Amino acid sequence: MLETFLSLMPDAAVAVDGHGTIVAVNIRTEAFFGYRAAELEGKSVELLVPERFRHAHRRQRSAYSDEPHARPMGAGLELYARRKDGTEFPVDISLAPIGGDQEQLVVAAVRDITERKAAQSAQAQLAAIVESSADAIFSMTASGVITSWNPAAEAMFGYERPTVVGHHISQFFPDDPVLEDLLDAARSGRQTLSHDTRWQRADGHMLDVAISVSLLDGSLDGGYSLLVRDITVRKAAELELQRQARWQQAAAEIRLSLLSDSSLEHSLDVVCKWAARLSRASATAIVVCQGGRCRMAGHWGDQEVLARLGKNLKELTSAESTNWSEVLSDMSVIAFDVTLAGEERATDASLVLTGPPGWFPSPADEEVVASLTGQAVLAFELASVRSERDRLLISADRERIARDLHDLVIQRLFGAGLRLQGVLGAIPNQGAAARVSSTIDDLDTTIKEIREAIFALESAPGTGFSAKVFERVAEAAEALGFKPSVSLHGEAEIPMPVQVEANAVLREALSNAARHSQATRVDVVVTVDDELAVLVVDNGVGVGTPSRTSGIANARARAELLGGHLDITPAEGGGTRFYWRVPLPAQSAD
Repeated sequence: MLETFLSLMPDAAVAVDGHGTIVAVNIRTEAFFGYRAAELEGKSVELLVPERFRHAHRRQRSAYSDEPHARPMGAGLELYARRKDGTEFPVDISLAPIGGDQEQLVVAAVRDITERKAAQSAQAQLAAIVESSADAIFSMTASGVITSWNPAAEAMFGYERPTVVGHHISQFFPDDPVLEDLLDAARSGRQTLSHDTRWQRADGHMLDVAISVSLLDGSLDGGYSLLVRDITVRKAAELELQRQARWQQAAAEIRLSLLSDSSLEHSLDVVCKWAARLSRASATAIVVCQGGRCRMAGHWGDQEVLARLGKNLKELTSAESTNWSEVLSDMSVIAFDVTLAGEERATDASLVLTGPPGWFPSPADEEVVASLTGQAVLAFELASVRSERDRLLISADRERIARDLHDLVIQRLFGAGLRLQGVLGAIPNQGAAARVSSTIDDLDTTIKEIREAIFALESAPGTGFSAKVFERVAEAAEALGFKPSVSLHGEAEIPMPVQVEANAVLREALSNAARHSQATRVDVVVTVDDELAVLVVDNGVGVGTPSRTSGIANARARAELLGGHLDITPAEGGGTRFYWRVPLPAQSAD
């Protein structure tokens, strides 16, 4: 009956008496352990136990013999068996005491759980990976109910596991087309890479994430597994690369404009265009203020906004001290100072950006736009250098022409006149003598006209007058002990009477600075547009009470004579600001 019972058991079975001796085994035991039945019967059951566990097994067997009872499989014990070749394998053992003729026996059913152990180990490893993963990993049913939620998901989205598990995913991440496409692809068996999207955290913050979806157990019934990765750093890096690419494109176009002899206005327009693009502003403008008057030197964007800005500039006197939010009160405005080297006291400029209410560039975009002010400064400096170069070239040509007229043409005309005078007395015919005398007079008149032309060439607008300005500054440098800075702006024609008066006024202003100011710096700025303005600013002791006022009175009289004025005021930060300006006649369209 025992043999019949053992043969019917689905597992390996070993019958042991109260002394631990094997009484009988079934055929499955032979297959499991590699022993024939005859090799086991009569041997101690510890033969099937690994050596390191045998001592403890004997003690446990003795205790069991004192109180035998049925013990089912899966009792939570970590058990191992030993084959004939010495290899070990995990087992699950159930015990059942049965009565025999002479004594009670115990039947041990042994089940190999190697595969189950491997599956449990793999599952434990997977669970550990999921729990320790830096990516959010969670699962949900085919209908969208969340069934698991790892710690990374809690940290990433701010939802704790109990508040999420058992709820539909749409309660937390509603209406995401990317997720819908990935679920459809997984359901259809199509392999897809992760897709980028944005999900909202519990605190309302939008998070850039990459999502991948797969079926659990390879079937729709098992539901879905979702892996979500925070890609904030990657997105920031991509944004920075895009910003650098745009900056390089901007720098290339601005550099091309600066190096291609484009006009100052065109170069500043290019700077404004890229300032608008890089900051996503509605409109940008470079506002320049000189002598209390402000204008847009360059602009780009919404024409209506620019028109309003241009209209409001008429009421401004300085770009640096202006509250631009008050100038365009219904818009967001940000401004960057454009520092023009060597002209701080006379000229100030700002790069002004405007956008709809609530608009402001990001800190990174703001830093890039701020760097464009250097490009604007470079445009001003190049324009000044080119203007001075052109003036010098024209001046050189005019001087050469004047020299040729004086040294060649006048001398020849003068020689021709002398020769005619020499033969005049030898002409007997009175009519012919009268005609020769008339020709001599014409030659004298021509010589006079040529000399006037030479004077005009030497005193031409933008050339001769500029030279006079530099001469006056050079004279003052000896008395001051240092060389004043000089800035010349504009190219309008200056009538000779105005040049004469301005030259005298500049000499007087520099003379006063040398005698009374005790200055260590003097800036001279001459501006020519619809008026001629001479500005001399020093950092000396200030206006004070001059001991002699005839020079200042003469300068004021010269201005009033030409319809202008003279203002002498304290300079910002100390010193004196001497500002003389007179209107210029309108230029002919021809």
